[in-house]
Amino acid sequence: MQSTFYVFPWIISITLTLAMGFYALRRRKNIAAIPFAAMCFFATWWSVFYLTGVLSYDLAFKILTAKIMYIGVLGVPLSWTAFALAFSGRGDWINKRTASLVLIVPVITYIIVCTTDIHHLHWAQLSLVTDEVTGLVLLDAPAGWWFWVHALYTYSILLFGTFFLIRQFLEAQNIYRWQIFISIIAILAPWISNALVVFSLITTRLDITSLTFSFSILVLGWGYFRYGFLDLVPVAQRAVFDSIPDVVIVLDPDLRIAELNPASLRTFELGSALVMGQPFKLVFGQWLPVEEMNFAGDGFYKQVLVAINLNPARWFDVFINTLHDQPNHIAGYLITMRDITSYKENEAALGIARDDAVRANSFKTQLLANVSHELRTPLGVISGYTELMARGSYGQITEKQSSILARVKESAQYLDSLVAELIDQAQLDSGKLQLAVASFEPREVFGQVFGQLTVLAEAKNLDFQSEISTDIPIVMTADSQRLKQILVNLISNAIKFTEHGKVEAKILRLSDSQWVMQVSDSGPGIAPDALETIFEPFRQLEHAVKNIRKGYGLGLSISKQIVELMNGTIEVKSQVGQGSTFTITLQLETDSVDGT
Repeated sequence: MQSTFYVFPWIISITLTLAMGFYALRRRKNIAAIPFAAMCFFATWWSVFYLTGVLSYDLAFKILTAKIMYIGVLGVPLSWTAFALAFSGRGDWINKRTASLVLIVPVITYIIVCTTDIHHLHWAQLSLVTDEVTGLVLLDAPAGWWFWVHALYTYSILLFGTFFLIRQFLEAQNIYRWQIFISIIAILAPWISNALVVFSLITTRLDITSLTFSFSILVLGWGYFRYGFLDLVPVAQRAVFDSIPDVVIVLDPDLRIAELNPASLRTFELGSALVMGQPFKLVFGQWLPVEEMNFAGDGFYKQVLVAINLNPARWFDVFINTLHDQPNHIAGYLITMRDITSYKENEAALGIARDDAVRANSFKTQLLANVSHELRTPLGVISGYTELMARGSYGQITEKQSSILARVKESAQYLDSLVAELIDQAQLDSGKLQLAVASFEPREVFGQVFGQLTVLAEAKNLDFQSEISTDIPIVMTADSQRLKQILVNLISNAIKFTEHGKVEAKILRLSDSQWVMQVSDSGPGIAPDALETIFEPFRQLEHAVKNIRKGYGLGLSISKQIVELMNGTIEVKSQVGQGSTFTITLQLETDSVDGT
């Protein structure tokens, strides 16, 4: 066996390349890791058997190791091409059909290599020769014509894979171009050295191709595995990733930056490729509360205010998700940041508008209450003096004067009822309206209401029917004045808007715990789209006859709010041209309750 220090570079490269192959297998979840590992193992095979042949003096043994070595020679360019396709995003091209076609020439080549001592198609002759530089006895194997066929095929598929990496290099971001550039240079280096050996352009007869191949693989592995590119994302950037408007940052398990999308570079004004592989805290700690960002759990979320250089501060939603390549193994972390500055500005504007509206509504309510109370005093004086004058307390009046005073009194009473409604609405808006709960006799209270309103119905020649069910208790507990107010409002509206037909008012017991007040009419009815708005303050029906449209649309709104204050409900059913039915459902209480 020959002994020389020239073997140490091969021993070192074999050890490191083999280790790189096993390391790549641990990242086999990525489609590019498998062909990369295969390239490592084929290069190791090539170096091992080349070195074994170099150390031997025996010609037959050298020929045998050369033939075995050729498995690595054939496998390296094939695995390189598969790696280039997978890494450039074309892994779907690697399939059984493609493989069967690509392997035709290599299989034929290996058969020819194994039988070359018979036909000399691959190597014209096989003999021993002493290298003048190293003094080693080497195998002298001049190339046969099939050698050049295989060389053409090998360089073709090598250029085929390199083409896609060059294309990716031209389309990639600046921060990735150096990686692809190194990939191309590293893989071309051994083939350049192989050309130098084949054409005898170097002084030694040692074939350094396998050595340079191993060195190139180590360079590639250092570039990919240092930043975890094969673990997380390939160099090839998908269009969707580049077009995402949100900030997207990919970290490796050690919280180093493995990937940035263009939006990240624009947002944080990072124009240098030096951020790749740097600790996340070192690069982004000046802007983000890194200490508060929880990477241990999954689904971290926080809103942060970020001031970048001299630009105005902006709000971001920050999300952190853990990336797993195996169920219990963390492959890295995904950080996404969405600019929500406009949302925050709109939210603040809405808050200011809401506060202004609350203050305006409060002012309106207070003004309404104050004005209503101020109106009540002069209205009382007007009504009082009108009554005295009508009685002749200040002298005899004519029939015409009496008619005028009656109209003044009617208008004053109408204004007084309107003022009362305004006061009720102001109290309801401010939450100050209190119910005066006490015992009362429903037949007496509701009977008075029916009696008073019968006159209005008869004046319009309407058939007014009223009913108090016999199972209604003799004594009930509630705010009787508010109940009268609600009932008067509903019956008055029914009479007001009904021109012919009838109006019905019923007091019914619904169950042991509930009772109802129901008012029906045969008036014009209410359109379906108006049913949703009739209980809003200051809303009146658009189709109401103008000469009977008296009031300001507060009655139903007040009635509904008082009913709800009593823990009851009010419902309306109506058909245009057939009339309406209002039903109020209340809790039946018969125990005496003292309250104000």
